[in-house]
Amino acid sequence: MKSTASIQNPVPNKELENNAQFKAQFSEYLEKQHSTVQGLHVVLQVFSLLCIALAAYFFFAALYHTFIWATTGSLASLTAWVNYGLSMSLLVFPWGLDSILTGVFPAIIFPVSWYRSNKPIRYKTGVGAFFAGFGIMCAGAPGAVHMFNLASQAIQKLF
Repeated sequence: MKSTASIQNPVPNKELENNAQFKAQFSEYLEKQHSTVQGLHVVLQVFSLLCIALAAYFFFAALYHTFIWATTGSLASLTAWVNYGLSMSLLVFPWGLDSILTGVFPAIIFPVSWYRSNKPIRYKTGVGAFFAGFGIMCAGAPGAVHMFNLASQAIQKLF
């Protein structure tokens, strides 16, 4: 009869070692950077977490508006889902900006650093990292512009 020991430990040691190795290499690379770059990296990590919270808020708002649409027939749910989609676009903006700033792709801010793989996670530096980060930042630009517009409208309504 088979043992349940393999079921109790779903993440093999090799995957954890690869993830830890990637994080250690990135930390070593980041330590060589200027202190301003290190500080901005932390700011972008916090901004990324705020973008995740913003995307969650817009998701639940879109669900609420969909429920309202289903019960009353109001077309407000379409705008709510557009806001949610653009908030997801904004989510990748700090990832690309962080890659450009630190000069490494993928940066620790990316979900790939949480991904566990049997293969080592490789990263690139230099011009390749700049253009990879620039492409990702461009993908997040529509969300950044739209969220700026929403924020300015909200501020105008307050005053």
